[in-house]
Amino acid sequence: MKMKIRLFFVLFFLAFNTLYSQNKFRVDYNYVSFYDERVGDWSKWELGDNTFVININDRGDIAHLQANGETVIYRKLSGVEEGTTSDGHHYQIIKALDGDGDVFTFQLFDEKTLGLKLMYGNFLIQFASFSQRLN
Repeated sequence: MKMKIRLFFVLFFLAFNTLYSQNKFRVDYNYVSFYDERVGDWSKWELGDNTFVININDRGDIAHLQANGETVIYRKLSGVEEGTTSDGHHYQIIKALDGDGDVFTFQLFDEKTLGLKLMYGNFLIQFASFSQRLN
């Protein structure tokens, strides 16, 4: 009986995971922060509404509706890999191409307070959602 329950949960997780990584979905964030290795620290969180629509087409590309009203399309270049941080936070990660032709890493966390990161080498941009106003 235990084995059947365990098998059920494994199959459920795999089915959910497959749907999550292939269906179109939207995530909204209200803050952004920047990390620059030259400075060696993250900037303060800044207000800025950013929306990401994941899997906008059959290739799995991403639309980014920026705080300034512009929309950028990120082209998906790799398959989705999954991982967990040392703190136990689950994420999905891909390589993508931005509108300027630069390749970067796109990391999406399950928790909206961790949000997502755009990683250009040692320069990182993190978007997150917080229910209370920061700063």
